Amino acid sequence: MKKLIFVIITIVPSVGLYSQVGINVAKPTATLDVNGDVKVRNLPVAGSNAEILVSDENGYISKQDYTQFRKEIIGDIKDAIQDQDHHGWFLLNGRSISTLPSVAKQNAISLGFSSALPDFRNKLSKSKNTAGSLGTIGGKSSITLSRNNLPAFELNGRTSSAGKHDHIFVNMINHANGGGMTLNAQNTGAKWGSDNTIRTTSISGAHSHNITLKSNGSGTAFNLTPGYISLKQFVYLGK
Repeated sequence: MKKLIFVIITIVPSVGLYSQVGINVAKPTATLDVNGDVKVRNLPVAGSNAEILVSDENGYISKQDYTQFRKEIIGDIKDAIQDQDHHGWFLLNGRSISTLPSVAKQNAISLGFSSALPDFRNKLSKSKNTAGSLGTIGGKSSITLSRNNLPAFELNGRTSSAGKHDHIFVNMINHANGGGMTLNAQNTGAKWGSDNTIRTTSISGAHSHNITLKSNGSGTAFNLTPGYISLKQFVYLGK
């Protein structure tokens, strides 16, 4: 006698099925619940839009944009190509802190900026010394030297008295007819003038001369600014 065996195949649609897989976990609490180390081989190189995987205190994995891991601290200073405030960074342009958002204003006050942000335009940063205060502005891009800035020296001289020499002068004569010039405007005496005769003194009288050299400077200031690249400076005040 032949027996007929009927096989009943039940097809269950996969839509709507939900299961959890646990590795070393009796009762998984996530789609994949791993109790142990995870090792992945042959990871491909990520593209330009890739994100970073992170886990919370319970081990749940999520993704975040990489910029979220650039941890800024209130008071950080940075140079940048940007020209405007951005993402909690505020341009150091000397503005009143009353113009800042409330959070940024309170953080600015906590940094000691009681009335205005420092004006960093046309300035270079300088490391604080022991006695200095943070945020102090000083220095100049140029300076005019005064006498106190020059080294202690004199440029005086005196000719030797041993060298006999003569001098040339223009002959002066008395013009009896009242022409020429007076040595004193109130002088009512004889008038003196030049007859353009060039005469020479005798070389028999040995004597010396004092000499003073002048620098002929004009007091023009010179620039002290070193080579530089122009950037904008920002302080992080939060957002």
